[in-house]
Amino acid sequence: MMWRLALRTVRARPVSYLAPAGVLLAGTALLTALATLAETGLAGTGDGTESLAILAAIMGGWTMAIVVYGVVSTIALVIRQRERELALLRSIGTTAAQIRTTVLAETTTVALPAVLAGVLPGIALGSFLLDRMGAVGVVSGPIELVAGWRPLTAGAAVALLSAVAAALLAGRRAGKVAPVLALAEAADAPVSAAVLSRPARYAGLGFVLLGVGSGIGTLFMANGPLLAAAAGPACIAVAIGLALLSPAVVALAARAAPGAPGAVGRLALRNLGARAARSGSIVGPLALLVGIAAGTLYMQSTEDSTAGTGGAAAEEVAPQFAAANYLVVAMIITFSTIAVTNTLVAATWHRRREFGLLRLTASTRRQVLRMVTVESALSAGIAIVLGTVAAAATTIPFSIVKTGSALPAGPLWMYLAIVAGSGAVAVVTTFTTTLRATETRPIAALAA
Repeated sequence: MMWRLALRTVRARPVSYLAPAGVLLAGTALLTALATLAETGLAGTGDGTESLAILAAIMGGWTMAIVVYGVVSTIALVIRQRERELALLRSIGTTAAQIRTTVLAETTTVALPAVLAGVLPGIALGSFLLDRMGAVGVVSGPIELVAGWRPLTAGAAVALLSAVAAALLAGRRAGKVAPVLALAEAADAPVSAAVLSRPARYAGLGFVLLGVGSGIGTLFMANGPLLAAAAGPACIAVAIGLALLSPAVVALAARAAPGAPGAVGRLALRNLGARAARSGSIVGPLALLVGIAAGTLYMQSTEDSTAGTGGAAAEEVAPQFAAANYLVVAMIITFSTIAVTNTLVAATWHRRREFGLLRLTASTRRQVLRMVTVESALSAGIAIVLGTVAAAATTIPFSIVKTGSALPAGPLWMYLAIVAGSGAVAVVTTFTTTLRATETRPIAALAA
């Protein structure tokens, strides 16, 4: 019976559940690709396979953390949007354990097909990455991709376990909510007064400290080929930490609402503050995108600016690290864009009732679109600031060791392109989803 209920719930909310399904599919493909590269490198069937295994392991470890964050945050958002329904179930005698089982069954119903669907694209992506590694000289000679049961199982298992962990955490939180309190507050805002849970706070601070420590440690390293491998994780760790802490940052920014210029700006900030936990699910992946893209690209441009000054050994391995950095940027940007887009669609589509109520109280469709566009622009602005801070954890110490200057080498347009691209993803996705959501008549939207 529980599984039948889960299937009906998923069918009733196809747009909301497409978000975690898309993130799980993309995450599985990415993890499977890196796992097949590591397996190929360990097989040792050609020149450079040892370097391939090392690079795949470095990329895979941090990519796994990024994928886990993306999966957990997206699923948590979708479950949080169902607090009213879960409160109704509690009010008719459903126990907390049954709520947890329901949430787990729904998540598994979505996760299993998405994970299985991501395995084959992962093999194709692994083959593509292996070809690119050969093209840039990381490996030489004809090398066949090893896609055995171990890499395929590893990628799928990490993605599926992330979904299960997210469901258990979200279900535990939903099961603790008092039914009366939930029913009184669960129209759109979270039922819990806490913007940031204690585990998220500790995990966020832990990642930030880990990243800052990695950056400081870079300052005491010699200028050599291993410097990039040590500095790179700093921006990733700080970006993940700040992404976890982003709901608190959103709530803090929302306090400026009374002084914001214009009624639309004040309303947008108040909305962000009222949905700080949900807004963090959008700000977090965007901050991750900006931090990792800016940190890795400017680290590589600084490396390129000192080419020819590191000796023969450094010159020999430089293309390998360059290839790894650019591949990481490309994959993280793609995955983060998918995560942000899916999360934005789910979060915005869930607000159809709110949009209908605003239009019934004399707000025009254009005013609703303006309000949501300003909200997404503010969210993107917060994410850009957090991402820039994360990037600095890598670029500043790396540049000091490489060039003696805290300012990394590289063109300004590169940072502006990252910022503009991230902002465009947020604003365009939110605007188009709101445009579609407001096509429904206000009365019909209230019944959605």
